Amino acid sequence: MRILCVDDDRLVLTTTAELIRSLGYEVVEASSYAEAVGAMSLGSTIDLLITDLKLGDGCGLELAQQALALRPAVHVIYFTGSDLPLPPGTSGVRLSKPCTLRDLRDVLAAYS
Repeated sequence: MRILCVDDDRLVLTTTAELIRSLGYEVVEASSYAEAVGAMSLGSTIDLLITDLKLGDGCGLELAQQALALRPAVHVIYFTGSDLPLPPGTSGVRLSKPCTLRDLRDVLAAYS
């Protein structure tokens, strides 16, 4: 499974991506909304999008909509420190930051 991991906090992005790799997944990293859109537009297959809800140059919800428009079968995990619930009808699941490796493993396994 190929995962696009997006977070504008470089430390969070690097740490999350390394944890995901340690679980045996292929990870593409993007540190901004624009970089993530570019990664999705390159024609590479993304099976799962993990994105922060608040990105410095965009919104994780809008990024997910773009990902789903390009590939309707993509799964989405919103990895966020916000306590706000996802808007009704939002496709995907919410994973709170910080999380344990077990939490991350379990949510990824649900999509494998």
